[in-house]
Amino acid sequence: MLRIAFVNAKPGTAKTTSAVWLAYAFHRRGLSVALADADPGASALEWSDQVDGFPFKVAGLPVRDFHRRADDLAADVIIGDIPQIEDHAPIARSAMRWANVLIIPVAPTGIELDRMSPLRNVLEEMEDVMRPDVHTCVLLNRVVTGAASGPSARRVLTRLGYTVLSTAIPRLEVFAQSFGAEPETNTAYDQLATELLEVTGR
Repeated sequence: MLRIAFVNAKPGTAKTTSAVWLAYAFHRRGLSVALADADPGASALEWSDQVDGFPFKVAGLPVRDFHRRADDLAADVIIGDIPQIEDHAPIARSAMRWANVLIIPVAPTGIELDRMSPLRNVLEEMEDVMRPDVHTCVLLNRVVTGAASGPSARRVLTRLGYTVLSTAIPRLEVFAQSFGAEPETNTAYDQLATELLEVTGR
């Protein structure tokens, strides 16, 4: 079972967008997929309602024992849309215990990069209770194609000790305005699905 959690210290980092697009990418490969909406704001559930239901399982799970309950969704791939650590630490920390892939979506901006040092401290505090096989990685998103900010952010994050995924999500309207619509095919999220399967040996 692939257990993926999108986490970050702050809100507004495209966790929900990334979780939904990636869930569709895995679903279209023929894998069974479940999306666990752990955010009390329930954005993923609302998105599902607006498209008359996702073609895979989706459940609200904004609970402090997420790590005990998420596997009940029983799928090849379970993706957690996890709320920000700074406001919902018990839920987020529970999800971090559960995941075997932690994805930290980060835009290449000063304010988001600045939050990555404190997040490193949280990860170090959680190290003893996380899965021994966990892959913790950064997903650069909202990247302007051809701009220096993307490669620069990759270098900064690497120096901070993060593993940065090769796949980067470009800053495009198709992603920014996708809430409430069905995600398209053949995008960077399909590349992300391929990379995650390779990284985890699946």
